[in-house]
Amino acid sequence: MTEEILYTIAFTMLPSFNDRQRKNMIEHYGSALAIYKQREKKNEAFTTINLVQKNILLGPWPLKEAGSELNFTVKHNIQCISLKDSRYPNRLLHCDDAPTLLYLKGNENFNLPYLISVVGTRLHTVQVNRIIKELMEGLTHLNIGVISGMALGVDAIAHQTAVAYKIPTWGVLAHGLDQIYPMEHRKLAIDILHNGGLITESRKESIILPYCFPKRNRIVAGLSDATIVIETAVKGGSMITANLAFDYNREVFAVPGKIHDSKSKGCLALIKRNKAHLYHDVENLLEQMGWPKAQQNSPQKELEFPFSPDSKSVLAHIEAHGPIHRELIANELKINASKLSNLLLSLEMKGEIQLLAGNRYAIS
Repeated sequence: MTEEILYTIAFTMLPSFNDRQRKNMIEHYGSALAIYKQREKKNEAFTTINLVQKNILLGPWPLKEAGSELNFTVKHNIQCISLKDSRYPNRLLHCDDAPTLLYLKGNENFNLPYLISVVGTRLHTVQVNRIIKELMEGLTHLNIGVISGMALGVDAIAHQTAVAYKIPTWGVLAHGLDQIYPMEHRKLAIDILHNGGLITESRKESIILPYCFPKRNRIVAGLSDATIVIETAVKGGSMITANLAFDYNREVFAVPGKIHDSKSKGCLALIKRNKAHLYHDVENLLEQMGWPKAQQNSPQKELEFPFSPDSKSVLAHIEAHGPIHRELIANELKINASKLSNLLLSLEMKGEIQLLAGNRYAIS
């Protein structure tokens, strides 16, 4: 298995092949190692691909670099899951541009009976917290997992709320597992690993370029039965994910909003173009998907958001004096600006407070 993974990593490093071509070749030959061994046939090998690709396959493979990557995964307990691995996500396997190799840190049990993706804008409104809380609360009776892209805003709230309800959640990264982007999500990444995991197709020391995010989004869409778009503009990563999910013949749901709100225009466009169901509530989602509804007498999991003493102090101060400017909070509680920013962001993402105009905070 180690030898097979080594050659699979090297295969992904070869230029001039896209994901569809790599998948087709592995399906044809059986594995990356088998592709490498075809080189023994020399001119008789690889007759169905173009001359440039053939010469690349017949040339030297980056086995030394692949070995370095493999050593990194072993050292950091990262799993390498290839297309032919029984652990490979069964939903993603059906996508014609599925990644040749996935790097996984954490729980490998993502072939659950039910999986959803939750995506949306970074600059969201206050209602997002309530929508996601009600969504997760209404799905706790299912053996379900939640997928998102670890971005600021809606993605982070989806992951955090899933963690709070003890729903396994997987964050799909646009970079290697030697870093976390954005940096403020390091704590979130650790929380996710308790019950879910981090997934990427990128190697260590990868440079984060603009095209990495659409590639990441195809994994978010492909891993799930349904993608739920909470808020988004007409253009952006969430729309890319929604359109990819639609192209993969997965269900898409979009939360409607005010017609003149830029954060709702993407969702409204998806509904208008018949690419998404109108998301109204969890009951509607379960009905559209044909998933079982919760029994009336079945106990729901309790939401558990751990609050530090400092968080409790800030929350109590806002409740007593809000709406209140952040500088007043810092002065009156004698908390430095950097630490207060982290506390306020955490409380806002948990739906406990909301940011008003003029950097003032109030209880949600």
